Amino acid sequence: MTVIANRNEGQRPALHFTPKIGFMNDPNGLVYSKGVWHLYYQLNDRNLVAGHPEWGHATSTDLLTWKWHEKAIKAPSDHESIFSGCCVVDCNNTSGEFDESTGSDDRIVAIYTLHTQGHQTQDIAFSSDGGYIFNPYKHNPVLDIGWADFRDPKVLWHALSNQWVMVVAKCHQFKVGFYGSPDLVHWHHLSDFEGAGVRGYQYEMPNLVEVPFDDDSQRKKWVLFLSIGPGAPLGGSFTQYYVGEFDGTTFTSDDNYLRTADLGKDWYAAQTWFNSPDGKAYGIGWASNWQYCNRVPAERYRSAMSLPRKFTVREVPLNANTKSLSLISRPIDLSIARLPSNDAAMVYTNGSAEISPSIDVIYRRHMQGSTGAFEFKLNIKSVTSPARVTVDIANPSGRSVQLNFMVDDQGMFISMDRGRIRTGSSWDHPLFDDKVCMWVPSTQSVYDVHVVIDVYVCELFAIDGAYAFTNTFFLQDGVASTLTVSQEVTATEVFDVYELCPLASA
Repeated sequence: MTVIANRNEGQRPALHFTPKIGFMNDPNGLVYSKGVWHLYYQLNDRNLVAGHPEWGHATSTDLLTWKWHEKAIKAPSDHESIFSGCCVVDCNNTSGEFDESTGSDDRIVAIYTLHTQGHQTQDIAFSSDGGYIFNPYKHNPVLDIGWADFRDPKVLWHALSNQWVMVVAKCHQFKVGFYGSPDLVHWHHLSDFEGAGVRGYQYEMPNLVEVPFDDDSQRKKWVLFLSIGPGAPLGGSFTQYYVGEFDGTTFTSDDNYLRTADLGKDWYAAQTWFNSPDGKAYGIGWASNWQYCNRVPAERYRSAMSLPRKFTVREVPLNANTKSLSLISRPIDLSIARLPSNDAAMVYTNGSAEISPSIDVIYRRHMQGSTGAFEFKLNIKSVTSPARVTVDIANPSGRSVQLNFMVDDQGMFISMDRGRIRTGSSWDHPLFDDKVCMWVPSTQSVYDVHVVIDVYVCELFAIDGAYAFTNTFFLQDGVASTLTVSQEVTATEVFDVYELCPLASA
């Protein structure tokens, strides 16, 4: 692979997936087969706002370099839409729809919601070429309970019960339906799950997956993702999750804790890849929010996906006396997208021989490229008296966003200041909050933070992935090119600062 050091296609993110044209929202049909990661997604290529979705399609061999393809599943008519769903590899031909000439890894089945006015059904389509061309099943639908809001199926193979299992949202009943099938065609009801947590306006995009423990990949726990929109604690849409057990019929949550998969404003509709290699759990979310997704600045396309993430679970301290088995989210390895470090671009850093011209500023770096993409890490020491660390991310015009870390003996308060006055953006929306905040309790002597900036997407991971915080921002007059870190009182280490660039085949 080679990097493209200066590509800046109208401020298109370097590494976060974006559609070629049109409006994109939920990730769909995530499946891995024959060394290729398939990403399907809700796409309205007729306009830059949500409406009349079909399935866009992209593929990658490394989860960073994406190739656009033709739409995979098109709506049968202007009065119908292809809503969210999933894909599986029917390697054993349980459906009976593939002949022997189709290799086992090429037998891709899409399960999705067909939406018409006042009615949603679960339909399927078959691909014999590894997921590029799909043919709808001639006897669709395969699941119809006569409801208007019954959607977003996610299917997995449950080996212990020897059946396919579907989770699907019963949106306004605030339930997740569980259905079983021997062949992906004939489905029967298994159970319904009604969890604690946030209900909001409706349930959407359920996702059931076995996730390995952080320290032992042979041990696994069932995690049920469930998206809510609107009704998030920060406003708009968000994804919560439950940790528990699934016996092939019923999902039982371990407790009634409210667990949020990402504490920012812009991470929704989380889905995981079917058939991920080595039994690992990889997933992705839509980096936007239904409160303002139709209004954010756009020209040829609108919105991006998050970076793909690797999921595990581990016990996370909530305070000195309580731990919770929690989802751990880490971005995929970005090393192949890093530009070689140039120490001349770094003005000063704590621990260096140079003396800072300001006692507050401990690090400043001007980026070499023009992609607006870079990553950095911080180690922030816990203190007993209140102290602040500030990260300013600015473009050549002086417009910036700011990350603030307020630390005291109770914990660390993280906020992102993305307001219009600071960014200079002429665009505004009353629900695009000027400040977005997250709290990390004091359970360690040093807070580790990993931040990825990619044009208008900021993904922050704290305490080795125990807390995730994804937010978008829109700078006027150019992408970010300068990173400045300053502090008050506390001891902060800045390290692993790398510029990130798009990748291209060598």
